[in-house]
Amino acid sequence: MMVGIRGGKLEILSREEVYWIHQTSMEVLEKVGIMVHEPNAFKLLKDAGAEVDEKSRKVFIPEYLVREAVKKAPSRFTLYARNPKYNVKIEDNRVYFGPMIGRINILDLETGKRRRTNLNDVRNLVKLADYLENYRLIHSGAIMPHIEGVPDEIVHVIGYLESIKNTSKVVKATARGKEKARDCLKMASILAGGEEELKKKPMVYTTSNVISPLQLGREMTEGLIEYAKMRQPVDIAPEPQAGATAPITLAGLLVQQNAEALSGIVVAQLVSPGTPVFYGTCATIMDMKKGRIALGAIESGILNVATAQIARFYGLPRRGSAGDTESKVIDVQNGYERALNMLLAALAGINYIFYPGTLETALTVSLEQLLIDNEICGMIYRMLRGIRVDEETLAFDVIAKVGPGGHYLGQKHTLKFLELGEHYIPTLSDRNTREEWERLGSKDLWKVAREKVKEILKTHQPDPLDPDIEKEMLKYIEEVKQRVKAKI
Repeated sequence: MMVGIRGGKLEILSREEVYWIHQTSMEVLEKVGIMVHEPNAFKLLKDAGAEVDEKSRKVFIPEYLVREAVKKAPSRFTLYARNPKYNVKIEDNRVYFGPMIGRINILDLETGKRRRTNLNDVRNLVKLADYLENYRLIHSGAIMPHIEGVPDEIVHVIGYLESIKNTSKVVKATARGKEKARDCLKMASILAGGEEELKKKPMVYTTSNVISPLQLGREMTEGLIEYAKMRQPVDIAPEPQAGATAPITLAGLLVQQNAEALSGIVVAQLVSPGTPVFYGTCATIMDMKKGRIALGAIESGILNVATAQIARFYGLPRRGSAGDTESKVIDVQNGYERALNMLLAALAGINYIFYPGTLETALTVSLEQLLIDNEICGMIYRMLRGIRVDEETLAFDVIAKVGPGGHYLGQKHTLKFLELGEHYIPTLSDRNTREEWERLGSKDLWKVAREKVKEILKTHQPDPLDPDIEKEMLKYIEEVKQRVKAKI
């Protein structure tokens, strides 16, 4: 199965509507302003010509700064993996899925009950994602504010090392504060062979969330600046909730989100022109009955489609959020919420689709769900490939050869296109008769997935990390521990 297949076939806004959103966002940036809590970003924007209010920390960003920043940000870039076959080319409408791993809770593989995520869980989640063919951008233990049994002050470095030991795919790290960002970048530079090599070939990426409404928070902006200095890709992703932290109308939310995302992109390009960025979104609605965020809402999918269009308007790579649910178990709600939104995001051409593997509004992660979502991703990739129409696939010769009343099972044409992936062959979905299903134990999907996960974890061996690199990282982790102790 090929990953990185192009989407971009679905649009929900007209060109005029996209431009109207753009114009209104420029008004918001120039007249309403963004509150910037990080002093260096505040000064960068001020020195670049933005009007500022020192007392309120508001910055009023003129349109020309946005235009300059968008022009400097690359429309395509490559993220380099420890194993080159897993390099990720972010370009055009290529679609990649990135599973969520760093969640504070996990569904226990033996009991099915929710509990706190520990370091062994992180290893298993990353190892499983390493095995599964449809995942490329790997969330990691470095992102987690808490891993059970690990001091919070060193979670980012312990989580990063355990993650890269268990996958040779591209691994994400944290932007929560200057020191933690620098630590992760240091470890990534050890992996890359030095800081200059890391700058030439980015091997790590991060998310910098904008606080809705209209605030660049201190910690995340500190991290954004550090990653931009090292020219590592930054996913700048506001998290507006329609009706709570953004207007209840989806158009109004898109206006605000656009202003928020662009403010972060301006900062990144002022720090280091040419820094790779994703125009990101974590947008959804607040359930106005429950007063809670609804990540599985269909509006989340709609907003992914619109966000993809707006980002394309600026020529920027896109990150979306899809593959979560408010369901707590594997049930019909779980299936339709995640599958619909993942499909919408892929059809829209979101380059990096984030959240597979989660349940319960992304509060909980599950090994079984990670496996099931890989199958959904495979089906989506097959859909994105569409239908090949040429002389060979129109199959006149084989139709004539078989003729009326025959069958195609023994034809070379059938075998050839089966091997080429004309049909998606699921590994989990049950297509047996009821009688055969009962004979095999009447297993539901959750049980099948659980057994398969155990088999993978028992047999899969990720590419080993170079012992010298691991030794150097462990040495650096000791330095971080000593620094933390000195502060305490």
